[in-house]
Amino acid sequence: MTTAVANQPVSVRPNEAPIGAEITGVDLCGDLDDDSFRKIRDAYYRYSLLIIRGQAISPEQQIRFTRRFGDLQLHHLKQYVLPEHPEVLMLSNIVENGRTIGLADAGRVAVWHTDLSYLKEPVAGSTLYALEIPYSDTGEVLGDTVFTSTFAAYDALSPELKSKLAGLRAIHRMTKGGYESDKEKSASRLQYSDEQKKNFADIAHPIIRTHPVTGRKCIYINPLCTDGIEGMPDSESLPLLEELYAHCTRPEFTYRHKWRKGDLLMWDNCSALHLAVMDYALPQRRLMHRITLKGAVPF
Repeated sequence: MTTAVANQPVSVRPNEAPIGAEITGVDLCGDLDDDSFRKIRDAYYRYSLLIIRGQAISPEQQIRFTRRFGDLQLHHLKQYVLPEHPEVLMLSNIVENGRTIGLADAGRVAVWHTDLSYLKEPVAGSTLYALEIPYSDTGEVLGDTVFTSTFAAYDALSPELKSKLAGLRAIHRMTKGGYESDKEKSASRLQYSDEQKKNFADIAHPIIRTHPVTGRKCIYINPLCTDGIEGMPDSESLPLLEELYAHCTRPEFTYRHKWRKGDLLMWDNCSALHLAVMDYALPQRRLMHRITLKGAVPF
């Protein structure tokens, strides 16, 4: 039985970057009172990324916290979910019995992305909890994650480019991220089954997306999965997409997170892109638990 965590001095400290805020005064082992949760929720939609350090939570507690934001999305890569908790996707390079215990491709292709944009209803958000993080021989934290605000990127577009992009739709493809053509085959490599490929046809989403909660405009493209612009030849669409990728990831829009064990991060998949830095390898171990929120059809 859990008890409500009441009268905690919940504090929100925004990053200097236009994305992210650190939340303090929170213990996710218990149930947050409504006022504390409302403050956290408001910060999430304002800053697109929450950083909550120093947690020691179970999968059940991570599920409970994430579910307060909405319904949960079960991941189709069932080989990497916790058997007793299918809401939890394991991200890990740890190998047991000849295979990785979790999805090990985070950072492998070093591509900015937003999660599961190839769904008809892309996931709304993700929580990621650090159980093990890798260190260098000198004690330096490895495996950073970088985030960028596509709210800020949209606001910085010229009026001419905003007008040009209005009404355009980008094509998102599950297998675009190099897995089909990658010659590297190992126990750690993600391979899609024929059934998984069949279930996820290409989908087109607006390049300029309206956030379903705040109503703010953002740029919604995914370098890992976006494979062109609907009705536009590659000779025109690919240079335009490259221009947008470079614009969205300008340094002034980004925040780089250095992980600590016990960190829980939560990001908005509508208004943020992220990049996992894979500057580590076994025996340097990484283990994270990720839970995602169901989303809606982009508009």
